[in-house]
Amino acid sequence: MAIFNKKNKTDSNSFLSLDIGTEFVKVLNCNITDDNIEILGFGKERQPLNAMKGGIVTNIGSVVTSCRKAIEQSLDSSEYPSKVVLGIAGELVKGINIKVNYERDDPESKIDEIEIKKILDKLHDTAYQEATKKFEDMTGSKDTEIKLINATITDTFIDNYRVSTPLNFQGKKVSINVFFVYTPLIIKGALDDILKQLELTPIIIAVQPFAISRTIKGSRDNNFDAIIIDVGGGTTDIALINGGIFQDTKMFAMGGRSFTKRVSKDLSLPYNDAENIKIEYSEMNLDKATNLRVKDAIKKDLDLWISGVEISLEEIENIKTYPDQILLCGGGSKLPDIRSKLIEYPWSVVLPFHRTPKINFLSPDKIDGIIDKTFQLTRPEDVPVVSLARIVLDIYKDEVIIAL
Repeated sequence: MAIFNKKNKTDSNSFLSLDIGTEFVKVLNCNITDDNIEILGFGKERQPLNAMKGGIVTNIGSVVTSCRKAIEQSLDSSEYPSKVVLGIAGELVKGINIKVNYERDDPESKIDEIEIKKILDKLHDTAYQEATKKFEDMTGSKDTEIKLINATITDTFIDNYRVSTPLNFQGKKVSINVFFVYTPLIIKGALDDILKQLELTPIIIAVQPFAISRTIKGSRDNNFDAIIIDVGGGTTDIALINGGIFQDTKMFAMGGRSFTKRVSKDLSLPYNDAENIKIEYSEMNLDKATNLRVKDAIKKDLDLWISGVEISLEEIENIKTYPDQILLCGGGSKLPDIRSKLIEYPWSVVLPFHRTPKINFLSPDKIDGIIDKTFQLTRPEDVPVVSLARIVLDIYKDEVIIAL
């Protein structure tokens, strides 16, 4: 396992942020400055129905075509960057959070990459076994070959002092949290193939909800607590932060496309017409009769969706009490029934909430260190691709340690 550092990043400050979603591919043309990420261009292309399912690539050629169109929109007359940060999500992406405490033999010496690498290598065996078990439980098969995407040090305490990175610090007692990300070989191979055809080299492949949780303004402060719910086209991705410390991510295969299919079925409409009707419903532009029919259709799947959220939260381990704020983002969050259901749900009855959580939308202006020169990125659906761009700044400033 190699530590990702300045030597293996890139000589250029330009890169792409690529969010390959079930419904849309979104691309940002970005530039790194000393303290910010400048967004110079934005591209967005709708995916064909056969391209993705539940956040999983099902047709590589279709995805590559969508990516090329979105990239072309984002570049305008700019030079084609060679580097990219790619976001992944979905049920076939598993995160393993492991905490290790150890005492150093020589507290006077500074922690270096060699020491960190030894720790990560030791933890990797445990994380791999846990991830393998998760995939076996999910698929019922022991034959699924999985690959490590990356391992990120999410939090560090040295002699009871919290630091942003352990590198170059002295001390005796060290406590480190590491987030390992795994996915089946077939998924990793598809992503590698897509990037190869696009002639792009990954700076990092990041888990979407993790990227969002790391880049919200103030999210690493000791008093920051939040549940982040990213409702995409094919999946709902959840991250939990307690006391400024990232806890875990959970994902399930249900998003905006599920509600569109229900509208399509109940109103006997082609899929694209149902999607347009759903958008008009979200923007309150329908007549009363049609509005009621769409609302009734969506209601049929809403209970299933909220159950998925509850189960996902319940599966996050070692949580004594849940945060009292839920932050919504993603294209699917525009559906007003999503927020209404979250508001009315009896959270304090089904899970250990101290009080009923407040439900708010997360917008790109809440992502730290972003200068949007396009002035187009203003909606909750834009948060995932913006957060992907922003996490690159932490990597370049060595404020996060990632191993591959």
